[in-house]
Amino acid sequence: MHATNIATGAPGWVYILLAALVALGIRRLKTRETPLLVALIPSAAFLIWSVVGASAFAAHTGVALAVAAWVAGALCGGASGVFLPEPRGERLANGRVRQPGSWLPLILYICVFLVRYACGAWGAIVPAQANMATAIGIAVGAAMTARLVIGVIRWRAVPAASPARA
Repeated sequence: MHATNIATGAPGWVYILLAALVALGIRRLKTRETPLLVALIPSAAFLIWSVVGASAFAAHTGVALAVAAWVAGALCGGASGVFLPEPRGERLANGRVRQPGSWLPLILYICVFLVRYACGAWGAIVPAQANMATAIGIAVGAAMTARLVIGVIRWRAVPAASPARA
């Protein structure tokens, strides 16, 4: 199978997802303040993506393999969030979050997409190894989810500034 067949054979939502991940990553290049719910969008998106993928895989292969892949990935991702953290965000008193600018989220989002895309292509090209390819893709998605959750847990609260006295 030629690479163009793989690229043109992917469903349209795959490229919409890539565009969304790039947009989310680009937003993280500069230090910015956002509402808490907006700051949680990447975590929620990766959680949904990984759980939907694991659910579909479980329906095909059984729950044990899907859960094992998801848990293994989550443990690795959680460890990476603890031992290789990105700069810490700050929860502000006004219900907003200040996140320092970093290239790391953009790089990680694109890498997760590429690995999951490659695993999907691998499973399509070598059907006998489709379960292994899918399990790796699910583990990578779970790893990113866990890493993002650890990042959110690490946000430190910043006390409200005291009003100036006249």
